[in-house]
Amino acid sequence: MNATQKQTIGCVWQQYCGMAGKNMAAEARLFKNGYIYTVDSRQTVAEAVAVGKDGNILFVGDNASAEDFCAADTVVTDLAGRLVLPGFSDNHTHAAEFAAKFTGIYLGDVKTVPEYLEIIRAFATDKANAQAVFVTGSNWEQAVFQEYNRTTYGILPDLDFGPSRFLLDEVLQGTFMENVPVRLYSNDLHCVWYNSAAIELARGKCFDTDGGITENEGSDIITRVPEEFTGVYHGVDFSQYRGQPWGVFREATSRYMDTYMPQVPDEIKRRQTEVGMQGFIREMNSYGVTLLQDILITPLNNNTHVDYVYEALKTDREQMLWRVSLLGDVNEPDKTVQEFREAQRKYSGVEKFKFFSVKIFADAIQKGMYVMEPYADEPDNPANVGCLYNNVSRKKLKQFIITMHRENIPMHIHAMGDRAVKECIDGLEEAWVKYGEKDLKHTITHLLLVCPEDIKRMAKLKVVASVNSYWHYKEPFYYEEIFMPVLGPERATTSFPANRFWLKTS
Repeated sequence: MNATQKQTIGCVWQQYCGMAGKNMAAEARLFKNGYIYTVDSRQTVAEAVAVGKDGNILFVGDNASAEDFCAADTVVTDLAGRLVLPGFSDNHTHAAEFAAKFTGIYLGDVKTVPEYLEIIRAFATDKANAQAVFVTGSNWEQAVFQEYNRTTYGILPDLDFGPSRFLLDEVLQGTFMENVPVRLYSNDLHCVWYNSAAIELARGKCFDTDGGITENEGSDIITRVPEEFTGVYHGVDFSQYRGQPWGVFREATSRYMDTYMPQVPDEIKRRQTEVGMQGFIREMNSYGVTLLQDILITPLNNNTHVDYVYEALKTDREQMLWRVSLLGDVNEPDKTVQEFREAQRKYSGVEKFKFFSVKIFADAIQKGMYVMEPYADEPDNPANVGCLYNNVSRKKLKQFIITMHRENIPMHIHAMGDRAVKECIDGLEEAWVKYGEKDLKHTITHLLLVCPEDIKRMAKLKVVASVNSYWHYKEPFYYEEIFMPVLGPERATTSFPANRFWLKTS
């Protein structure tokens, strides 16, 4: 058996242990009568694999030869022809946010507004949640609310609208959470839906005042009640709320909001973190994932789950290879380097857990993407192309990229628009000129639009293209209601060009 076979089959075993718990690894095991796909250079397929008590692979091959590794106390599993694959790697996940599926309001399993409201109402009326001081949740889809807004309010709001706080207030009325701040992330984590109780906590502090949130066109947006809304809808007189927050805060505006949310008691936070992470890791294991990259989208001190995972892997309570991407500040590259080094030192000594890279945003989503050609809604307006994230200058983005490359720190860069991708590659090219060729596994993620020539440049610079397959599904609501109007048919149909990465680099 060659080294590749040992490594790949070892991933399978790690996944098996992760699903069943630590004790299984203390038993010698034999898996036979399977279709064991080793993914070596010869595409070798085996029938059996023997694993020692220490979890190491002893043998990969045919059933008859595998019997030599079967002792009296070996646990034998008949695979009955089932396929065995190496463990999968997910290089872009947000563990803390999706752990809310197990501790908060999770909306990812349904697709209509009435179903969303039913789930929210059920959570809010559950006596187990009666003492909550702050409620979180995730996975609503903005496009689902397009038709609802159209039929409810009589007009088609701007594409950035999404759900209103008044709708959330209505469904929470008369429940344990009527006056409790609620924060619900969208499924792409770029928008947050708050109720009025949450918004009132921040009123006069982080918006509607000088020195508060800065709203950048196409990036940091607070959706607001339109001036033309003068009617009464669902008992709400909108003439009293014109110009005030509608309910969705996008990009950095939500992080400003979060600084004013109630502090959850430490013991409750600890328990929620434990339950959420256990559920999240079990679910990832069930998909065959044995290595993941946890992309932090808030500062490290907001991510209590990092401590739990580190200690759980240190003591073998959980099984996963965990790589963390620290959120960086493009405006302060030196500070980011310092924070990254400190995180590496603090969370050292556990082979399965590492701070691996720094995450930054080059642009945002929807009309926050930085594109080469104007958006479809104003095709003749040369300024209608979005911007770099938070309106950061091209010079600052390039300097950040060069600094990370100089310091040998891998980057995980969010870039959706083709112009944002180009700016990142320009920065990496200059970094190579100044500090030499380095195979740091710099990664550009999402890559909704990419110029063909930039795909070749990425290959030359050894940039990893993170193009997870589930982003590519043209989900009808989102594709038809969001992508098409923003990008136009031609660009929308050529978005997420995953196959081009294979063709251009092969």
